[in-house]
Formats: sequence, structure tokens, C-alpha cells
Amino acid sequence: MKTSKINDKRYLLPDNMTKKHFLETLKSEFIVKQIENINEQFSILESFEWGLYKKQLLAVRHEDQSISLWNNDNLFDSEVALKIDNINAASRFWWDFPDCEAKQLVKPILKLRSLNPIFKGVLKTEQLNLQNDEGKILVFCQLISIYKSEQPRTPLMRQLRINSVIGYAKENGQAIELIKSLGGFEASLPPIDSLLGAIGISPQPYTVKPQLDLPPQMPARTAVSSIIATMIEKQRLTEPGVIKDIDTEFLHHYRVAIRMVRAAIAQLKDVFPQNDVPILKQRFGDLARETNKLRDLDVFILDQDRYMNLLPETMRNDLTPMFVDFQKNRHTEAKRISRWIGSKTYRDEINELQALFENGYSAMETQWSEKATIELAINKIQKSYKNIYKAAIKITHTTPDGDIHRIRIYCKKLRYLLYFFGSQFNKKKIKIVGNHLKSLQDTLGIFNDLTVQGEFLKKYLYQLEHKPKKDIMLIASLGGLISSLYSMQIQERDRCINELAVFSNADNRQLFKETFIDSSLVLSLDADQKVKKEGKAK
Repeated sequence: MKTSKINDKRYLLPDNMTKKHFLETLKSEFIVKQIENINEQFSILESFEWGLYKKQLLAVRHEDQSISLWNNDNLFDSEVALKIDNINAASRFWWDFPDCEAKQLVKPILKLRSLNPIFKGVLKTEQLNLQNDEGKILVFCQLISIYKSEQPRTPLMRQLRINSVIGYAKENGQAIELIKSLGGFEASLPPIDSLLGAIGISPQPYTVKPQLDLPPQMPARTAVSSIIATMIEKQRLTEPGVIKDIDTEFLHHYRVAIRMVRAAIAQLKDVFPQNDVPILKQRFGDLARETNKLRDLDVFILDQDRYMNLLPETMRNDLTPMFVDFQKNRHTEAKRISRWIGSKTYRDEINELQALFENGYSAMETQWSEKATIELAINKIQKSYKNIYKAAIKITHTTPDGDIHRIRIYCKKLRYLLYFFGSQFNKKKIKIVGNHLKSLQDTLGIFNDLTVQGEFLKKYLYQLEHKPKKDIMLIASLGGLISSLYSMQIQERDRCINELAVFSNADNRQLFKETFIDSSLVLSLDADQKVKKEGKAK
């Protein structure tokens, strides 16, 4: 017997309809045979960034802790679900899953994010065959009901999936008419959106870099206040995840948001009174420094396999005690950070800082505070690029590492400025500029990471060497790892010099000049366009 997937239709049933009335209506035309009835506790899983939803996927954890993965075309169709078996309740990351198709699907979506329950309830699936007097199956029906755990008798949603049998199109039509007579209807929303709406969940995809669309003529201080307020708001959203230590990305995004606030204060300081700037920098800097150690440990632990693979196979296991030590330190540090962010002292400080910028920073006017945002943007971007260019042309193979790291900081500052004000310039040119800058930043970032990691490991090695009981094998393998990182650092240094030469060449200088033209010209062009539009309107 074959079923027709083409004619597979789904109908939502009214919430006031009883199960008894539903079955009696079907029995008026068919013999209804229930062949399967599954009733289980379940939870819907999602990442903080709603990664699965963005790809129109839904993950469900069953009572046996296995996970089913569906899309809009096959929601709750057990026959085609991608399954992740042989896992437990602690399996939340893609690397916790055994090799399977579902793992390969979610890996690039979740990345470092964990899956966590966003809804817990009861899932009831009933398979009903609609037959004739001779016992022939005319229509397949699947009734899916979802309940809150505390209200197992009142469904939040009832969905009926009708799958016709080839050769019985008339009977399939009869079944659909019966469903419609009960008030059943085809949902307008995609199945996953319809389900989430029924259970009262509205997806709120998170991004650490929300879209900033600042009007060019907005007063500069108002614009900078808006930027900072937006970043603080994003930072606050990560706090519960840091406290619960759900995954390492919460702390990472917490730090990125603070970094952007600090960058806005430092680079756009001219909009604030001079005496306020060091105080603001200090207060936000204290928040960032508090989390430095935990982030360093996170980076090393996440990169454990990479570090292991830098050593000969015979030495890799000798590094294990170091990562065990890092895990213990991380556990202690994560608890400390959780207590800190959950403390009244922290809440009072962050609430006060947030209040400073929510409705625009109130302070004495400065030379730049009331100027147009576009003027501030062009002024700062041009100066930032010149800093990189002037430093880049002085770089040689004998330049100290510190000078290269300084250029990396310049690049980071420019990258933030492009993010803050990019919407005010030509999109195509901004994208080209951004790609050039990202390429350079990535190279400089790798060089910096290798330097920082090497220094971190040297300090750890120093501690090991001064312990009463020395782990000779760990010390030897750690020395080998530091040596490997240094060799990589030398190679990356050469790449940095080449990338800097490309970024500061004549073509790029011309690109920056064309993209970030003189503010008075921008303003006059805007005025001309406005006049032309008004003329056409008349």
C-alpha cells in the first residue's frame, strides 16, 4: 500500500473541540481504527541564538533523552525524523552526540552553543486509520496534541495530519470536509511557527551586533549614547547565561558588548566632557577585567584538541594533566563570576551605568556633542585609517612584536567605527572596505593569539617548575607546545607584514578616500537630493 506525500495536509483543530466529538464525527463516514497511541513527556530544545529556528528546524528531547530533529515539511513525522540516540540529559553540545546525520546538520548551526529546553510538556501522538466496511484503509490520520505538563487535559494545540492513500482521493476529500465541518483549518504560518505560537513562545533571535541605523544628522552625542545603550542592553541579555554557565558563548558575547562600549567611549570621547571619559573607561574596564581569567581558560579548553595535535602523538597524553588543571580552575572561576554577576554590588553598578545612556547622556555641551553624526563618523574613520597606514609603512622584518600588536588595536578600533557608522555610507564600498579590514584583522589576530597563548603557557610552566613535586613529562610536553606555538608565531608574523602592505597600498588609500568623503560634500549632496525630491513631488 502506498501513501501520497504530495497530498499530505495538516489541519489545526479548534481548542474547544472535545476528543469524543472529533472521533464521533469521523465515525459518521468511516470505521476508525486506532493503531498507535504514544503519550510522553517531552521538551523543545533551542540555542540562545535560535540557531535551529533560523534554519526552520525543531529539536525535541524525548523521555529516553534521545533527540528528534524535524523541519517544516515533516514536523512530528516519526518515520522521517533525524534521530540522535545513545545520549543522556547532559548531552547539550554537538560534540556530545554520536556520529549521525543529525549531528552533521546541527554542528555548523550550533557551533559553540548548547541546546537547552525552551518548553516542557506532554506530547501525545495518535495514529488513526480510516477504513471501510471491508477493512481497507482509505485515509491515514495522525492526531498530534500538545499539553503543558501541569495541565495534561487541556491541549495547547491539536494538529491533524491527513495522508491520502493512492486510489482513494474521493474518501480523502470526504475526510477533509469532515475536519472542516469541525472548524479545522490549514494554518497560515509554517508548522514550526504555528507550533511555537500555540505554546506561547515568540522567537527572539539574539545577535551581539544588532543593526545600527543612525540618522546622519542626529547630534553626535545622541548617536553615541544610542550605540552604548544598545550594547549594554545586549550585554544584559547574556548575564543569565553567564550566571548559569550554560555555554562559553555567553561570557564571550558579554565581553564583546563591553568591548564595544569601551571602544565607543574611547574613540568618540569628544562628545563627552573631558573629565567624564576616564571615569567611564575605568568603570567599564573593571567589568571586563573581572572576566579575563575565565575567558583565557575557556579559550584553552575549547582548543584542547588543536594543542594536542601540535605535539608528536607519543607526547600528547602528557598534556592531559594541564587540561585537567585548567578544568578545575575554570570550575572555580565560573562559580566566582556567577556570584559576582548575581551580586547586588554588580547589579547596582550596571544599572547605574545603563541609566546614564538609556535616554541620552546628560552633561555639559562639548565641541562635538551637537555636531552631525556623519561629521563625527568621517572624522574618526579617516583618522583611524591614517593611524594604521602610518604605522604599517614603518613595519619591517625587524620591527618589535609590540608594534605589530599596536596596529592590531588600531584595526580593531577602525572595525568598530565601521560597525557603528557603516549605515551612513555606500553599502558596496563599506563591504569592500570591511572585507579588506577583516582579512588583515584575522591575520593580526592569529599572531596576537599565538603570542598571548605562549605567554600564558610560560607562566603556567613557571608554576610547574616551582612545585615541590614536578611532573617531568608534563613540563617536557609543555615546553614542546610552547616551541610549536613560537614557530607558528614567526610564520604568522611574515603574513602580517604582507597583509599590512596590501592594506596600506595606493588602491586601498583611494578606496577609503572615496568611501569616506568630506562631510560638507555629503551634507550638500543630501540637501540637493532632498530639493530634487521635493521638486518632483510638486
